[in-house]
Amino acid sequence: MGASANEIDRHIKETRDVDENLGELEEATSNVVRYGKVAAVALGVVVAGGVAFMLYRRFRKQTLKDRLQGMSMESLRDLADETAGRLKKPLPSLTLTVIDRSAGGPGMHQSIVRKVPPAIVGTPSTPLIEKVTRPSGAGAETARAFLGRVQAFD
Repeated sequence: MGASANEIDRHIKETRDVDENLGELEEATSNVVRYGKVAAVALGVVVAGGVAFMLYRRFRKQTLKDRLQGMSMESLRDLADETAGRLKKPLPSLTLTVIDRSAGGPGMHQSIVRKVPPAIVGTPSTPLIEKVTRPSGAGAETARAFLGRVQAFD
């Protein structure tokens, strides 16, 4: 036969309870996903910071103070003895030769003045000399070929 009204009400109430629980579970699941993403980003930032710090420590040049603090007292004494031993050795000989420029040799300005004008005159005159020395027909064909290549790059 059919279900009684009390049984139907009880089923409806259970269904509503299940729906409410399902809604709470869905909300909790979405919160877990959101918090998981935040935790993943935070972990990535911490890892990136750690890698950056390690690279900084690896490639940073240590100061003299840091190097001396890292040494033991015995090695510092050895360093002092070694330095004192080096100072006791004679210095290498040094020969200094002074060239007298007043003997008629060109000075700095004179040598520059001798080198710059030929370079300034020679650079623009080269195409003119090539045009004059080239046969008449070859120059026109070469110029057209050159202009064709220049237009190809535009």
